[in-house]
Amino acid sequence: MQTKTKLKQTAFEILCDKSRATISVPEAALVLGVSRATAFNYVQKTGFLIQGVPVIRVGKRCVISLAHIRTALNLDENGQTRAN
Repeated sequence: MQTKTKLKQTAFEILCDKSRATISVPEAALVLGVSRATAFNYVQKTGFLIQGVPVIRVGKRCVISLAHIRTALNLDENGQTRAN
């Protein structure tokens, strides 16, 4: 029997992944440095992950726009801090 090995991305790799438009709540929690439970509780209470980052509901699944997270964290698409 073969087992599947799921390669986990780091927070930086998630932020820099240009092939994805959305990420899951657990991935967003990793990027923000909070627990999965904290992220899910906040999403359930407010409908947002952090201020200015709405959650997109697709059936029972919740996803978050990677562009919104980058904007809220003041990062460009390469994960670098934007110049103001």
